[in-house]
Amino acid sequence: MEAGVKPIWVFDGKPPELKAKELDKRKELKQKAEETKEQAIEDGDFEKAKQMAGRSIKITPEMMEDAKTLIKIMGCPIIEAPGEAEA
Repeated sequence: MEAGVKPIWVFDGKPPELKAKELDKRKELKQKAEETKEQAIEDGDFEKAKQMAGRSIKITPEMMEDAKTLIKIMGCPIIEAPGEAEA
């Protein structure tokens, strides 16, 4: 921004129905990572727990709204895509 470049943030909208199986698969992988993280903590393997924590992050709607608010406060525009942001 200091160099005159204005970033635009694009947020995903509703995913297409064709992606439902992939989203279910990702949800399952996150759940497995969460379980592995908990076991690693019990075992005292904090390096493994840290690794699994990165794979089991859940973004809440409140977190998304907070991010959008912060971006707007910084003076950057946001776009809320009707579908996937890449499209």
